Amino acid sequence: MLRRIMFFGLILVFAVGMSTARVFAVSEKDLEKQAENVAKLLVSCRAVIAENQGLFNNPEIGDKGFTGDVYVAKVIEHFKNATGLEISLSDASSSDPVKKAPGTMLVSTKSVIDESQTVLNTKGTGFKNVIPAIVGRRTGYKYNEAMGSDYYLKQTSLKYRNPANAPDAFEAKILKEFEAEDYPKGQGKGKVVDNSDGSKKYRYMLPLYIGAACLKCHGDPKGEKDIAGRIKEGYKEGEVRGAISVMVPYPSEALAQKK
Repeated sequence: MLRRIMFFGLILVFAVGMSTARVFAVSEKDLEKQAENVAKLLVSCRAVIAENQGLFNNPEIGDKGFTGDVYVAKVIEHFKNATGLEISLSDASSSDPVKKAPGTMLVSTKSVIDESQTVLNTKGTGFKNVIPAIVGRRTGYKYNEAMGSDYYLKQTSLKYRNPANAPDAFEAKILKEFEAEDYPKGQGKGKVVDNSDGSKKYRYMLPLYIGAACLKCHGDPKGEKDIAGRIKEGYKEGEVRGAISVMVPYPSEALAQKK
């Protein structure tokens, strides 16, 4: 009888151990997926803004018809085409952080365009300064505020224009790796990082590349001023411009409770 009890006891311990391992693996995967989706969604936000610069800066048109709802619909479509994933504004209220993060991003970026309607629809004015970098930065501010201090979204570059986009030590290291000739193009990189208080966080970065539309402001001739009055860096198409940097909390306490 005693042997039977010990046998079933060992089975229970083994089963609990395997369950814990599975929970840990799923959590790690969810963290990476959550961070990657947020980064790729910001890429979609920036892409839609870049694609509509001709409309925004046309001085002959007053009402552009580019409302926050129109913008978000285009972002959702771009993101689905790029990832195969379906997202919506309603995901912002989800209890699942993997769904909540992109949903909150959509709400945040929609708010940016809603607030830009007066500028966008001003007739007789050309350049509106509603550009990918600015929309991306403002979206990041709103997302960070909505998600809380454990979350973080930022555009960064080794050749940053705005001090707010300056890379920290972690970001600078990854950016240099992205610029290496043998680094796989388009591949993001994530890592669990220890905080000074003993807690952990998951940090992820996705490289951004110079596209044809980017050359108007960031290409040649190097040193010349672009339409916004900034100095062109002389980038060539396909070169690394920077990265989207994302941070999400590492659920170590939750995992400990499940163990």
